Amino acid sequence: MNAPQRLARDVVAALAAVLLARLAINGGVRVVYPFLPEIARGLGVSLAVVSGLVALRSLVGIAAPAVARITESLGRRNVMLVGLGTAFVGALLVVAAPLAGESPLFGPLALAAAGFVAAGAAKPLFDVPMQGWFGARVPYAQRGRVLGITELTWALSLLATVPLAGVLIPRFGWQSAFVIVATLAVTGLLAVRLLLAPDRPKERSPRPLRLTSTRVRMLVVILAYSVAAELMFVVYGAWLEDDLGLSVTAIGVFTIVVVVSELVGEGGVVGFADRLGPRRTILLGLLVSGIAYASLGAVGGSLVAGVAVVVVWFVGFEVTITATIPLVSELAAESRDRLLSLMVSTIALARGIGALLGPPLYELGGIAASGLAAAALVAAAGALLTGVAEPARTRTPGRHSGSV
Repeated sequence: MNAPQRLARDVVAALAAVLLARLAINGGVRVVYPFLPEIARGLGVSLAVVSGLVALRSLVGIAAPAVARITESLGRRNVMLVGLGTAFVGALLVVAAPLAGESPLFGPLALAAAGFVAAGAAKPLFDVPMQGWFGARVPYAQRGRVLGITELTWALSLLATVPLAGVLIPRFGWQSAFVIVATLAVTGLLAVRLLLAPDRPKERSPRPLRLTSTRVRMLVVILAYSVAAELMFVVYGAWLEDDLGLSVTAIGVFTIVVVVSELVGEGGVVGFADRLGPRRTILLGLLVSGIAYASLGAVGGSLVAGVAVVVVWFVGFEVTITATIPLVSELAAESRDRLLSLMVSTIALARGIGALLGPPLYELGGIAASGLAAAALVAAAGALLTGVAEPARTRTPGRHSGSV
């Protein structure tokens, strides 16, 4: 078995910058979920209304294909910097929400909504050029490892925001969580500015994308398993309060369990996805997460059982999403950024759908109904994925341009 090849110096520097920057990009998204009930109480609205803000935030990502076109003109690094600036502004808007008056246009709910939308825009503005940057510089045979490392920030952002937010919220209010996000955004912006070289092209070079049946099928797979995950994400904070009796502070501590689970999943992809192949790794992740979803109804009020199922759930989901990125990045090597942007757009649409359907489904049948619906969607995703072939694996670097 061949030993992993040494990564280029610019790739290592970019990984360091991205690990810092994505703590803010992902933290702005993730810090919301465990505290949705607390945010709803702070804004004086129902859980369904705040879930609507989450859906609105997610639906902004549907515009991700425009990011790929902007990147073709401005360069990947510049668009990443715009994404981090957007995350910073969004966090400040949410922090300022409690200070607003009662005007429908400029009141607390309106400012919070604007901040949520900015957080939703920041993610594709950063992720699409970032994934394209690595896709253009790292061979497919190593890409699972490299993109898996970038995805470690999905778990680490939770660790960087939620436990501390669980301490700050009871003392300073729900909006204090977003002060953490704003601070991380500034740190990440400086890291990307210093560690990634400018790559703005001299002239725009469009890379048109042809939507083949395989590429469309892959996008449907992503849509199905992402809706399944969001059905759970938007209600798991309420489930922890309602069924397991956890307080806001305890939920913050519980996040450590989630982080460890996600690091296991993401670390697994870093360790074995390039050997097993991203497609088979995704199938494994779908199987594991599907079992966890279907088991949620059996947890009852048992904290031990709840922890066990959550561990399996998050390991499976992280294996799935982390292995998806290198696979998608190779399905359209001639127009990598555009297919990756469609992937981001699909995930955003899925999160919007899940955020809208999750609360009423939970109210109708509790966590058992949510889990069974998610399991059915994951099973459908797995069946569809069997029709997607694994791209040829080579150690030859992908097409790389010094600009974009």
